[in-house]
Amino acid sequence: MGTYFDVGYMIKSFPTLLGLVHITLLVTIFSAIVGILIGAIIAVLRIQRVPVIAPLLRIFISFMRGTPFLVQLFLAYFGVPEILAHVGISMKGVPPLVFVLAVFTLHMAAYGAEILRSSILAVPVGEKEAAMSLGMTTFQMYRRVVLPQAFQMAMPALINTVIGVVKGTSLIFNVGVVDIMRKAELMAGNSQRSLELYVDVAVIYGILIFLIARIGWFLERRQSHSRDITELSEA
Repeated sequence: MGTYFDVGYMIKSFPTLLGLVHITLLVTIFSAIVGILIGAIIAVLRIQRVPVIAPLLRIFISFMRGTPFLVQLFLAYFGVPEILAHVGISMKGVPPLVFVLAVFTLHMAAYGAEILRSSILAVPVGEKEAAMSLGMTTFQMYRRVVLPQAFQMAMPALINTVIGVVKGTSLIFNVGVVDIMRKAELMAGNSQRSLELYVDVAVIYGILIFLIARIGWFLERRQSHSRDITELSEA
């Protein structure tokens, strides 16, 4: 067993790999927060059928949802600088992490937009009409009435999308970002102990996904509890 799988080396390597988990967390948290906010704006613009913008957003969503993470990363990291270089803009000093954050944020925005669009359309029309009858503007109606309910309904799907983002971060080493996967790859080249290192990586990702799932469960329970209290008070 020790010849093919060294448990001691696996345990010894775990803290080293865990030391780079902040990169994964940064990409996940940033893209989740900013991406969902952008997704909400996109969803509203599509529902309102804003001329010119709505069709362009539909194309954007189709592209982001229809192409893999890795292709999007390569297009951003290799393609965008090449295009900008032809118009005299150099991006040589831009860290790879910036491209990663941009791609993952846009990816989250595309998926979040479709999830939230469905949730917004599921909000009863009567509540929208009631909000407008009270003198609210369209912006106020969405902010105070529609979006809070839409986020509640969309929470499980949004959490699943965030989990997908966590898994997708395992690809960012392909554009030069030193994360958990890249560190494991470098250590494996020196130690020839790939299996132990990738088991460590699997454990770390498993823990992260478990924690995100628990946070989602907590948020759902909290929302359900708040909704029950509201219904009792109205009764």
